[in-house]
Amino acid sequence: MQSSGGKRANWRPIISNTPSLHHHHDVKPEKAPGVPMLTLIGIGGIIGAGFFLGCGVPIRLAGPSVLIAFLIGGILTAQVTGALTSIAVKEPEEGSFKVYADRYLGSYAGYLQGWIYYLTSVLTIASEAVAMAVFTHIWLPHIAEWLTASIYSIIILIINAFGVRNFDRVESFMSVVKIAALVGFILFAVLLISGLLTGMPHPAAFLSSSETFFTHGFTGLMQSMLIVVFAYAGIGVFATAAVKTPRGRDVELSAILTILILTVLYIVAVGFVIWFEPTQSVNTSISPFVLTLQRHGTIWLADIFNAAILIASFSVMAGAVFSSMQILYSLGETNEAPRFVKIQNQRGVQYGALLATAIGIALSLILAYALPSNVYQFLISASSFMTFFYWFVMLLTFISWRSRLRSASQSFQVSKLAFGAPVSSYVCLALIVALTIYALFQPSQRIAFYAFAAIYLLLTIAYWFVRKKIQKSAGS
Repeated sequence: MQSSGGKRANWRPIISNTPSLHHHHDVKPEKAPGVPMLTLIGIGGIIGAGFFLGCGVPIRLAGPSVLIAFLIGGILTAQVTGALTSIAVKEPEEGSFKVYADRYLGSYAGYLQGWIYYLTSVLTIASEAVAMAVFTHIWLPHIAEWLTASIYSIIILIINAFGVRNFDRVESFMSVVKIAALVGFILFAVLLISGLLTGMPHPAAFLSSSETFFTHGFTGLMQSMLIVVFAYAGIGVFATAAVKTPRGRDVELSAILTILILTVLYIVAVGFVIWFEPTQSVNTSISPFVLTLQRHGTIWLADIFNAAILIASFSVMAGAVFSSMQILYSLGETNEAPRFVKIQNQRGVQYGALLATAIGIALSLILAYALPSNVYQFLISASSFMTFFYWFVMLLTFISWRSRLRSASQSFQVSKLAFGAPVSSYVCLALIVALTIYALFQPSQRIAFYAFAAIYLLLTIAYWFVRKKIQKSAGS
């Protein structure tokens, strides 16, 4: 199958925020995972610090109505995932996000998809480092968080510099740890509310308090959606699965199960946090779940949960570093990034891409801590705007793909997750635009948007030089 992007059809990395199915150094080809394992990897790969710590922001912005935000977020994620898997099952291709945009929207869209996805990965790494620093601050309050975040980043970079062997197994284990921590919190909440845990106070429901469901009205609900979307990022795992799994039906079923289970877990877990805690007491200086366990459970239980999400965040960060290196390396292979990013040793460690990624992480941390705003909220807001961008482009790609195949009278099957397409796809596009506009009314999110806009402008300017370089290479 030929691509309109020429060599870009061979774009190598499996682009995904979730590292669980990435090709790691010296890892032998493995058997394609079945539906249960793929669902486990999907859920565990998507859940990260963006939820365990980041959910404190939308809870404060929306109050109890944040539960509706997580439901909308689940539906929007389903539509984007459905759009992606519809194309990926019919046209399985590594580097799918970029390759499909290249093929159906043109080289400019593909170029932006690749770079925006790379920069999103860098911001994800930085946000995970900051989150890990927040988790560690509970035990080491006298150490500056910027220092802890820097140390974690350096450790991860060193690990990748020496290569990673059999890291997939570690990541799969960490997926189980994250899911178990979340399910454990839900079970604890159920037992506490039912009165089966003796010696602990029986909490009152938020509905019986003076707090209204729409604490900050419809505006608060809409403004919370930017951060809620960050908790759902990482859906690229299903495009990866389409390449590795011969049966498209398995990819479809695992995607449906993942989005369904993930949305239910998010809504139930956040619902219990709101049940226990006044929404204005929740922030990103501590995980809302750890805060709840400290106040209504025991310190040792809170420490166990905090340790679990700290270790899990470490694995997400390690995988994201490797993924970002692969993305940047492949951009270098297509002359869409500087040549030095292709430098690698005999073991396949891409030192050029690693160095560039290290610089990107350092700049992200410096900028985040230098700004007069919440560090973590800035990073996840900036990353969320980028997520909005590549989700928007993915939906446009899906619409173009569907239209082109219909015009050519070719058979195709649309994922059940993209129910109502193409009308639902246009609705989601409008929703993304509306949510972006609402986010601009939040000062901290507005700063993040300015950062995203500046990056977009710089990438667009750079594209004209990149295009000339590619045309020159093709001519020679």
